[in-house]
Amino acid sequence: MKLFQFIFCLVVISSILSCNKKVSEDAIFYTDFDGSKLTKVEKTGANKYTAYISPAFEPVNKSPWFAFGISSKISKQIELKLNYGKYKHRYIPKLSIDKKNWEKIDSQKIKIDTSTGIATLKLNVSPQKLYVAAQEIESSEDTYLWMNQLLIKHPKINKIVAGKTVLNKNNYALEVDNDSIVNTIVLIARQHPPEVPGGTIAFKAFYEKLLSNYKTANTFRSKFNIYTFPLLNPDGADMGNWRHNANGVDLNRDWVDFTQPETQMVDKYLTYKTSQGKKIRFALDFHTSYSGPYLLILDSINEAKRNKVIPNWIPRIENNSTFKVEARRRAQSLPYCYNYFFNKFGCEAVTYEEGDEVDRDLIIKRAQVYAHEFMATLNKSNNF
Repeated sequence: MKLFQFIFCLVVISSILSCNKKVSEDAIFYTDFDGSKLTKVEKTGANKYTAYISPAFEPVNKSPWFAFGISSKISKQIELKLNYGKYKHRYIPKLSIDKKNWEKIDSQKIKIDTSTGIATLKLNVSPQKLYVAAQEIESSEDTYLWMNQLLIKHPKINKIVAGKTVLNKNNYALEVDNDSIVNTIVLIARQHPPEVPGGTIAFKAFYEKLLSNYKTANTFRSKFNIYTFPLLNPDGADMGNWRHNANGVDLNRDWVDFTQPETQMVDKYLTYKTSQGKKIRFALDFHTSYSGPYLLILDSINEAKRNKVIPNWIPRIENNSTFKVEARRRAQSLPYCYNYFFNKFGCEAVTYEEGDEVDRDLIIKRAQVYAHEFMATLNKSNNF
Protein backbone atom coordinates (compact mmCIF):
# COMPACT_ATOMS: atom_id res chain seq x y z
CA MET A 1 0.00 0.00 0.00
CA LYS A 2 1.35 3.39 -0.89
CA LEU A 3 1.87 5.62 2.13
CA PHE A 4 2.30 8.91 0.33
CA GLN A 5 -0.08 11.80 0.82
CA PHE A 6 0.63 15.07 -0.92
CA ILE A 7 -0.73 18.27 0.58
CA PHE A 8 0.07 21.21 -1.67
CA CYS A 9 -0.56 24.61 -0.13
CA LEU A 10 0.33 28.07 -1.28
CA VAL A 11 3.47 29.67 0.09
CA VAL A 12 2.83 33.40 -0.16
CA ILE A 13 5.59 34.92 -2.26
CA SER A 14 3.72 37.59 -4.18
CA SER A 15 1.24 40.32 -3.41
CA ILE A 16 -0.66 39.16 -6.50
CA LEU A 17 -2.29 36.51 -4.30
CA SER A 18 -4.01 37.28 -1.01
CA CYS A 19 -1.80 37.11 2.07
CA ASN A 20 -4.87 36.13 4.08
CA LYS A 21 -5.40 32.87 2.14
CA LYS A 22 -5.89 30.05 4.65
CA VAL A 23 -4.23 26.69 4.22
CA SER A 24 -7.54 24.97 4.92
CA GLU A 25 -9.03 26.42 1.74
CA ASP A 26 -6.51 24.71 -0.52
CA ALA A 27 -7.19 21.42 -2.27
CA ILE A 28 -5.47 18.36 -0.84
CA PHE A 29 -4.16 15.74 -3.27
CA TYR A 30 -3.77 12.09 -2.24
CA THR A 31 -1.79 9.15 -3.57
CA ASP A 32 -2.28 6.91 -0.54
CA PHE A 33 -3.80 3.97 -2.45
CA ASP A 34 -2.63 1.23 -4.81
CA GLY A 35 -2.73 2.17 -8.47
CA SER A 36 -2.18 5.88 -7.88
CA LYS A 37 0.07 7.99 -10.12
CA LEU A 38 0.86 11.67 -9.58
CA THR A 39 4.36 13.12 -9.75
CA LYS A 40 3.79 16.57 -8.23
CA VAL A 41 1.25 19.39 -7.99
CA GLU A 42 1.75 23.13 -8.16
CA LYS A 43 -0.75 25.81 -7.20
CA THR A 44 -0.86 28.40 -10.00
CA GLY A 45 -3.60 30.76 -8.78
CA ALA A 46 -6.78 30.98 -6.78
CA ASN A 47 -8.34 27.50 -7.02
CA LYS A 48 -6.00 26.67 -9.91
CA TYR A 49 -3.52 23.79 -9.92
CA THR A 50 -1.26 21.90 -12.30
CA ALA A 51 -0.70 18.18 -11.80
CA TYR A 52 2.49 16.81 -13.36
CA ILE A 53 2.37 13.18 -14.43
CA SER A 54 5.48 11.25 -15.46
CA PRO A 55 6.07 7.55 -16.16
CA ALA A 56 8.04 5.49 -13.66
CA PHE A 57 9.98 3.92 -16.55
CA GLU A 58 10.71 4.59 -20.20
CA PRO A 59 10.29 3.91 -23.03
CA VAL A 60 6.50 3.86 -22.97
CA ASN A 61 3.77 4.07 -25.53
CA LYS A 62 1.24 6.90 -25.37
CA SER A 63 -0.53 5.69 -22.24
CA PRO A 64 -0.12 8.40 -19.57
CA TRP A 65 -1.76 6.86 -16.52
CA PHE A 66 -2.93 9.08 -13.68
CA ALA A 67 -4.90 8.36 -10.52
CA PHE A 68 -5.23 10.45 -7.39
CA GLY A 69 -7.70 11.72 -4.82
CA ILE A 70 -8.67 15.32 -4.06
CA SER A 71 -10.50 16.90 -1.15
CA SER A 72 -11.03 20.36 0.28
CA LYS A 73 -12.30 21.60 3.62
CA ILE A 74 -14.87 23.72 1.82
CA SER A 75 -16.92 22.81 -1.24
CA LYS A 76 -15.80 24.64 -4.36
CA GLN A 77 -14.81 24.25 -7.98
CA ILE A 78 -11.15 24.10 -8.95
CA GLU A 79 -9.31 24.18 -12.25
CA LEU A 80 -6.76 21.42 -12.67
CA LYS A 81 -4.34 21.05 -15.57
CA LEU A 82 -2.88 17.63 -16.33
CA ASN A 83 0.65 18.10 -17.66
CA TYR A 84 2.43 15.02 -19.05
CA GLY A 85 5.65 16.73 -20.06
CA LYS A 86 6.71 15.42 -23.48
CA TYR A 87 3.65 13.15 -23.63
CA LYS A 88 0.05 14.04 -24.44
CA HIS A 89 -3.33 13.42 -22.86
CA ARG A 90 -4.99 10.14 -23.84
CA TYR A 91 -7.80 9.06 -21.50
CA ILE A 92 -11.10 10.73 -20.65
CA PRO A 93 -10.82 11.16 -16.85
CA LYS A 94 -13.06 8.94 -14.74
CA LEU A 95 -14.48 10.20 -11.43
CA SER A 96 -15.55 8.29 -8.32
CA ILE A 97 -16.16 8.83 -4.63
CA ASP A 98 -15.66 5.18 -3.63
CA LYS A 99 -13.24 3.74 -6.24
CA LYS A 100 -15.98 1.28 -7.23
CA ASN A 101 -18.52 3.30 -9.22
CA TRP A 102 -17.03 5.46 -11.94
CA GLU A 103 -18.34 8.05 -14.39
CA LYS A 104 -16.62 9.92 -17.19
CA ILE A 105 -16.10 13.60 -16.55
CA ASP A 106 -18.72 15.85 -18.14
CA SER A 107 -17.49 16.82 -21.60
CA GLN A 108 -18.18 20.47 -20.73
CA LYS A 109 -15.66 20.26 -17.89
CA ILE A 110 -12.61 19.19 -19.85
CA LYS A 111 -10.61 20.98 -22.51
CA ILE A 112 -7.60 19.53 -24.30
CA ASP A 113 -4.87 21.63 -25.87
CA THR A 114 -3.90 19.51 -28.86
CA SER A 115 -0.64 21.39 -29.34
CA THR A 116 0.70 20.89 -25.81
CA GLY A 117 -1.21 17.76 -24.86
CA ILE A 118 -2.35 19.40 -21.61
CA ALA A 119 -5.89 18.71 -20.38
CA THR A 120 -7.71 21.26 -18.23
CA LEU A 121 -10.40 19.93 -15.88
CA LYS A 122 -13.10 21.71 -13.89
CA LEU A 123 -13.67 19.68 -10.72
CA ASN A 124 -16.10 20.13 -7.85
CA VAL A 125 -14.24 19.25 -4.66
CA SER A 126 -15.46 19.01 -1.07
CA PRO A 127 -14.54 17.37 2.24
CA GLN A 128 -15.55 14.06 0.65
CA LYS A 129 -12.59 12.68 -1.28
CA LEU A 130 -13.00 12.65 -5.05
CA TYR A 131 -10.98 10.14 -7.06
CA VAL A 132 -9.75 11.10 -10.52
CA ALA A 133 -8.22 8.43 -12.74
CA ALA A 134 -7.42 7.64 -16.36
CA GLN A 135 -9.48 4.46 -16.13
CA GLU A 136 -11.36 2.65 -13.40
CA ILE A 137 -8.89 1.69 -10.67
CA GLU A 138 -8.38 -2.06 -10.35
CA SER A 139 -5.66 -2.89 -7.83
CA SER A 140 -4.35 -6.38 -7.14
CA GLU A 141 -6.53 -6.43 -4.02
CA ASP A 142 -9.59 -5.70 -6.16
CA THR A 143 -8.77 -8.50 -8.60
CA TYR A 144 -8.04 -10.99 -5.82
CA LEU A 145 -11.32 -10.16 -4.09
CA TRP A 146 -13.11 -10.96 -7.37
CA MET A 147 -11.11 -14.19 -7.63
CA ASN A 148 -12.07 -15.29 -4.12
CA GLN A 149 -15.74 -14.57 -4.77
CA LEU A 150 -15.47 -16.64 -7.95
CA LEU A 151 -14.00 -19.54 -5.98
CA ILE A 152 -17.02 -19.56 -3.68
CA LYS A 153 -19.38 -19.65 -6.65
CA HIS A 154 -17.31 -22.21 -8.58
CA PRO A 155 -15.62 -24.52 -6.03
CA LYS A 156 -14.10 -26.66 -8.81
CA ILE A 157 -11.70 -23.82 -9.65
CA ASN A 158 -8.30 -24.35 -8.11
CA LYS A 159 -6.30 -21.23 -7.16
CA ILE A 160 -2.57 -21.78 -6.99
CA VAL A 161 0.51 -19.63 -6.44
CA ALA A 162 2.17 -20.12 -9.83
CA GLY A 163 5.15 -17.90 -9.03
CA LYS A 164 6.40 -14.64 -7.55
CA THR A 165 6.58 -11.11 -8.92
CA VAL A 166 9.61 -8.83 -8.98
CA LEU A 167 8.52 -7.52 -5.56
CA ASN A 168 8.10 -11.09 -4.29
CA LYS A 169 4.31 -10.99 -4.25
CA ASN A 170 2.28 -14.08 -5.00
CA ASN A 171 1.27 -14.39 -8.64
CA TYR A 172 -1.78 -16.57 -9.09
CA ALA A 173 -3.21 -18.95 -11.64
CA LEU A 174 -6.75 -20.32 -11.70
CA GLU A 175 -7.23 -23.88 -12.92
CA VAL A 176 -10.29 -25.66 -14.20
CA ASP A 177 -8.42 -28.91 -14.63
CA ASN A 178 -9.69 -32.44 -15.12
CA ASP A 179 -7.17 -35.27 -15.10
CA SER A 180 -9.10 -37.08 -17.83
CA ILE A 181 -9.12 -34.06 -20.17
CA VAL A 182 -6.10 -33.31 -22.34
CA ASN A 183 -7.19 -30.33 -24.43
CA THR A 184 -6.60 -26.98 -22.76
CA ILE A 185 -7.06 -23.24 -23.35
CA VAL A 186 -5.15 -20.44 -21.63
CA LEU A 187 -6.24 -16.90 -20.70
CA ILE A 188 -3.83 -14.12 -19.69
CA ALA A 189 -4.90 -10.68 -18.49
CA ARG A 190 -3.48 -7.31 -17.47
CA GLN A 191 0.12 -7.43 -18.58
CA HIS A 192 -0.19 -3.65 -18.99
CA PRO A 193 -1.51 -1.87 -15.87
CA PRO A 194 -3.69 0.88 -17.45
CA GLU A 195 -5.54 -1.48 -19.78
CA VAL A 196 -8.55 -2.03 -17.54
CA PRO A 197 -11.34 -2.03 -20.20
CA GLY A 198 -9.96 -5.09 -21.99
CA GLY A 199 -7.56 -6.45 -19.39
CA THR A 200 -10.09 -6.46 -16.57
CA ILE A 201 -13.66 -5.76 -17.69
CA ALA A 202 -13.65 -7.80 -20.91
CA PHE A 203 -11.48 -10.53 -19.41
CA LYS A 204 -13.76 -11.05 -16.42
CA ALA A 205 -16.90 -11.17 -18.58
CA PHE A 206 -15.27 -13.62 -21.02
CA TYR A 207 -13.97 -15.90 -18.26
CA GLU A 208 -17.21 -15.88 -16.31
CA LYS A 209 -19.07 -16.89 -19.48
CA LEU A 210 -16.78 -19.91 -19.81
CA LEU A 211 -17.70 -20.87 -16.24
CA SER A 212 -21.46 -20.34 -16.59
CA ASN A 213 -24.05 -23.06 -16.25
CA TYR A 214 -25.70 -23.66 -19.61
CA LYS A 215 -25.39 -26.32 -22.29
CA THR A 216 -22.67 -24.79 -24.47
CA ALA A 217 -20.44 -23.93 -21.50
CA ASN A 218 -20.99 -27.26 -19.78
CA THR A 219 -20.12 -29.11 -22.99
CA PHE A 220 -17.04 -26.94 -23.42
CA ARG A 221 -15.74 -27.68 -19.92
CA SER A 222 -16.31 -31.39 -20.49
CA LYS A 223 -13.79 -31.16 -23.35
CA PHE A 224 -11.31 -28.46 -22.33
CA ASN A 225 -9.31 -27.46 -19.29
CA ILE A 226 -8.96 -23.73 -18.61
CA TYR A 227 -5.75 -22.24 -17.21
CA THR A 228 -6.02 -18.56 -16.36
CA PHE A 229 -3.66 -15.80 -15.20
CA PRO A 230 -6.08 -13.03 -14.12
CA LEU A 231 -3.46 -10.39 -13.25
CA LEU A 232 -0.02 -11.09 -14.66
CA ASN A 233 1.44 -7.76 -13.55
CA PRO A 234 0.19 -7.01 -10.01
CA ASP A 235 3.31 -4.99 -9.15
CA GLY A 236 2.79 -2.65 -12.09
CA ALA A 237 -0.92 -2.32 -11.40
CA ASP A 238 -0.36 -1.34 -7.76
CA MET A 239 2.56 0.98 -8.58
CA GLY A 240 0.48 2.90 -11.12
CA ASN A 241 2.95 2.10 -13.90
CA TRP A 242 2.10 3.21 -17.41
CA ARG A 243 3.30 0.07 -19.09
CA HIS A 244 5.88 -1.88 -17.11
CA ASN A 245 6.46 -4.30 -14.28
CA ALA A 246 8.50 -3.32 -11.20
CA ASN A 247 11.75 -3.85 -13.12
CA GLY A 248 10.69 -1.39 -15.80
CA VAL A 249 10.11 -4.09 -18.44
CA ASP A 250 7.14 -4.29 -20.80
CA LEU A 251 6.01 -7.86 -20.20
CA ASN A 252 4.37 -8.14 -23.60
CA ARG A 253 7.79 -7.72 -25.21
CA ASP A 254 9.39 -10.44 -23.07
CA TRP A 255 7.95 -13.61 -24.59
CA VAL A 256 11.18 -14.58 -26.37
CA ASP A 257 13.92 -13.68 -23.89
CA PHE A 258 11.93 -14.35 -20.68
CA THR A 259 13.96 -11.98 -18.53
CA GLN A 260 11.18 -11.36 -15.99
CA PRO A 261 9.73 -13.56 -13.24
CA GLU A 262 6.16 -13.00 -14.49
CA THR A 263 6.78 -14.34 -18.01
CA GLN A 264 9.12 -17.03 -16.66
CA MET A 265 6.30 -18.15 -14.37
CA VAL A 266 3.87 -18.67 -17.25
CA ASP A 267 6.43 -20.51 -19.36
CA LYS A 268 7.48 -22.77 -16.49
CA TYR A 269 3.88 -23.50 -15.53
CA LEU A 270 2.76 -24.36 -19.06
CA THR A 271 5.92 -26.33 -19.82
CA TYR A 272 5.19 -28.47 -16.79
CA LYS A 273 1.54 -28.95 -17.75
CA THR A 274 2.40 -30.02 -21.28
CA SER A 275 5.08 -32.38 -19.95
CA GLN A 276 2.25 -34.07 -18.04
CA GLY A 277 0.37 -34.64 -21.29
CA LYS A 278 -1.85 -31.54 -21.52
CA LYS A 279 -2.30 -30.06 -25.02
CA ILE A 280 -2.70 -26.31 -25.34
CA ARG A 281 -5.17 -25.69 -28.17
CA PHE A 282 -5.86 -21.95 -27.90
CA ALA A 283 -4.79 -18.89 -25.92
CA LEU A 284 -6.20 -15.40 -25.40
CA ASP A 285 -4.29 -12.39 -24.08
CA PHE A 286 -6.49 -9.45 -22.97
CA HIS A 287 -5.48 -5.82 -23.62
CA THR A 288 -6.82 -2.34 -24.39
CA SER A 289 -5.95 0.07 -27.19
CA TYR A 290 -7.07 3.58 -28.09
CA SER A 291 -8.14 2.15 -31.48
CA GLY A 292 -9.86 -1.01 -30.19
CA PRO A 293 -11.81 -3.20 -30.32
CA TYR A 294 -9.95 -5.67 -32.52
CA LEU A 295 -8.20 -9.03 -32.45
CA LEU A 296 -4.54 -9.57 -33.26
CA ILE A 297 -4.36 -12.93 -35.02
CA LEU A 298 -1.84 -15.20 -36.71
CA ASP A 299 -0.54 -14.32 -40.13
CA SER A 300 -2.26 -16.11 -43.01
CA ILE A 301 0.59 -18.53 -43.68
CA ASN A 302 0.69 -19.87 -40.14
CA GLU A 303 -3.06 -19.76 -39.67
CA ALA A 304 -3.38 -22.22 -42.55
CA LYS A 305 -1.18 -24.68 -40.68
CA ARG A 306 -3.36 -24.74 -37.57
CA ASN A 307 -6.79 -26.09 -36.68
CA LYS A 308 -8.79 -23.19 -38.12
CA VAL A 309 -10.42 -22.11 -34.88
CA ILE A 310 -10.03 -18.41 -35.72
CA PRO A 311 -11.44 -18.69 -39.29
CA ASN A 312 -14.52 -20.43 -37.88
CA TRP A 313 -14.88 -18.38 -34.69
CA ILE A 314 -14.96 -14.93 -36.32
CA PRO A 315 -17.74 -15.78 -38.84
CA ARG A 316 -19.78 -17.29 -36.02
CA ILE A 317 -19.55 -14.02 -34.08
CA GLU A 318 -20.60 -11.97 -37.08
CA ASN A 319 -23.38 -14.35 -38.16
CA ASN A 320 -24.92 -14.70 -34.71
CA SER A 321 -24.64 -11.14 -33.38
CA THR A 322 -24.48 -7.52 -34.47
CA PHE A 323 -20.73 -7.38 -33.81
CA LYS A 324 -18.26 -7.04 -36.65
CA VAL A 325 -14.77 -8.29 -35.90
CA GLU A 326 -11.71 -6.36 -37.00
CA ALA A 327 -8.86 -8.88 -37.26
CA ARG A 328 -5.31 -7.59 -37.62
CA ARG A 329 -2.60 -10.00 -38.67
CA ARG A 330 0.89 -9.77 -37.17
CA ALA A 331 4.11 -11.62 -37.95
CA GLN A 332 4.97 -14.51 -35.66
CA SER A 333 8.47 -13.10 -35.12
CA LEU A 334 7.23 -10.35 -32.76
CA PRO A 335 7.88 -11.01 -29.03
CA TYR A 336 4.19 -10.82 -28.09
CA CYS A 337 2.37 -13.20 -25.79
CA TYR A 338 0.03 -14.65 -28.40
CA ASN A 339 2.99 -15.36 -30.69
CA TYR A 340 4.64 -17.29 -27.86
CA PHE A 341 1.76 -19.73 -27.84
CA PHE A 342 2.01 -20.35 -31.56
CA ASN A 343 5.80 -20.54 -31.60
CA LYS A 344 6.15 -22.85 -28.59
CA PHE A 345 2.95 -24.89 -28.55
CA GLY A 346 1.83 -24.69 -32.17
CA CYS A 347 -1.63 -23.47 -31.21
CA GLU A 348 -3.78 -20.62 -32.39
CA ALA A 349 -3.90 -17.56 -30.18
CA VAL A 350 -5.19 -13.99 -30.23
CA THR A 351 -4.61 -10.69 -28.52
CA TYR A 352 -8.05 -9.49 -27.48
CA GLU A 353 -8.10 -5.68 -27.60
CA GLU A 354 -10.86 -3.41 -26.33
CA GLY A 355 -11.07 0.37 -26.75
CA ASP A 356 -10.18 2.96 -24.12
CA GLU A 357 -13.56 4.67 -24.03
CA VAL A 358 -15.94 1.99 -25.28
CA ASP A 359 -19.14 1.80 -23.23
CA ARG A 360 -18.52 -0.67 -20.40
CA ASP A 361 -21.84 -2.49 -20.87
CA LEU A 362 -20.94 -2.98 -24.52
CA ILE A 363 -17.52 -4.35 -23.54
CA ILE A 364 -19.21 -6.90 -21.29
CA LYS A 365 -21.79 -7.85 -23.93
CA ARG A 366 -19.11 -8.27 -26.60
CA ALA A 367 -16.99 -10.46 -24.34
CA GLN A 368 -19.97 -12.66 -23.51
CA VAL A 369 -20.85 -13.09 -27.19
CA TYR A 370 -17.23 -13.75 -28.18
CA ALA A 371 -16.92 -16.31 -25.37
CA HIS A 372 -20.14 -18.10 -26.33
CA GLU A 373 -19.17 -18.33 -29.99
CA PHE A 374 -15.63 -19.36 -29.02
CA MET A 375 -16.98 -22.27 -27.00
CA ALA A 376 -19.45 -23.22 -29.71
CA THR A 377 -16.64 -23.21 -32.28
CA LEU A 378 -14.40 -25.48 -30.19
CA ASN A 379 -17.29 -27.75 -29.27
CA LYS A 380 -17.95 -28.41 -32.97
CA SER A 381 -14.32 -28.80 -33.98
CA ASN A 382 -13.21 -32.24 -35.09
CA ASN A 383 -9.53 -31.28 -35.14
CA PHE A 384 -8.75 -32.08 -31.50
